[in-house]
Amino acid sequence: MSQKKVEAYKEYKKNKAQILKREKLIRRVEYGIIIGVCCVFVGWFGFSVYKSATRKDVSAEAVQATELDMSQYEEYVEGLQSSFR
Repeated sequence: MSQKKVEAYKEYKKNKAQILKREKLIRRVEYGIIIGVCCVFVGWFGFSVYKSATRKDVSAEAVQATELDMSQYEEYVEGLQSSFR
């Protein structure tokens, strides 16, 4: 091994407890963030399900019927079909 690698290894051995402690802390923070995001997602999903389950039904009176005159469209389509024959 080169002298540079030997010195790096000695430095690692000297600070191993601090390095492992820092890595453990970072891992715990990452897990905490992941768990937090999952909790927010589950909460949002539950709230959405609750909201859709408890909403009031749309009454028949509130629904409006709309009439559409399709005569001009039918004439246009018939004209297209006759031009291809």
